Amino acid sequence: MENTNQANPTQNSPKPRTPAQIATSRANGAKSKGPVTPEGKAISAQNAERHGIFARICTIQGEAPELFASLIADLYETWAPTDEHERALVDTMAMALWRRTRIAALESAGINLQLAKSEIQNPETTHHYLAITSLADENRSFELLNRYEARFTRMYERAARSLMAYRKFRQQEASLSVPGVLPEPAPEPPSAPEPQIQKQKNEPKRLSRREARKLKRWHLRHPESTQNLQEGHL
Repeated sequence: MENTNQANPTQNSPKPRTPAQIATSRANGAKSKGPVTPEGKAISAQNAERHGIFARICTIQGEAPELFASLIADLYETWAPTDEHERALVDTMAMALWRRTRIAALESAGINLQLAKSEIQNPETTHHYLAITSLADENRSFELLNRYEARFTRMYERAARSLMAYRKFRQQEASLSVPGVLPEPAPEPPSAPEPQIQKQKNEPKRLSRREARKLKRWHLRHPESTQNLQEGHL
């Protein structure tokens, strides 16, 4: 049954690989001899053991643990986690995808069971619709399954976003510690104001134009004062 309120499962999630990319990846994997160094062999063995543990935890009776191990191995190949935090996020994504697939299987099983009750030999689309509406009317199992499906979709998307944000943070942190890369220069502080020159106490006061004109007229009316000033009497 379609849930219109369900989040878009493709939003913020990695783009699916094309058939050509999948074929190329398989061909490269067939050519690969596996890890060569002791460190690489140890990591590969740890990953395989980790996948087996999660397969036993996440699968229930009637499910194939090897299919879950294959799913998580494909996600490890796609995302290539480099530390424990990234591996934990990829594990979360694998569990979310597996559990969302289980919800789809339960939904199909419910519809098939309802069709079997009606004893219809060759059910068509109309019979499928009647089976779904009958299940929705009898109990809220379909509504519960839709909520779980949306929950696991959000679980996957949050883990994918967290992984991408964590990698971006690590890249920025690494770029700051690269030798030879100088940080951006700090802005120059504003220049200090030029010091004001204080007038000396004995420096004569400069006359304004009006005062200079008045003084000139006074000297013209008193020529004797100009003569005494020139002789040094004043």
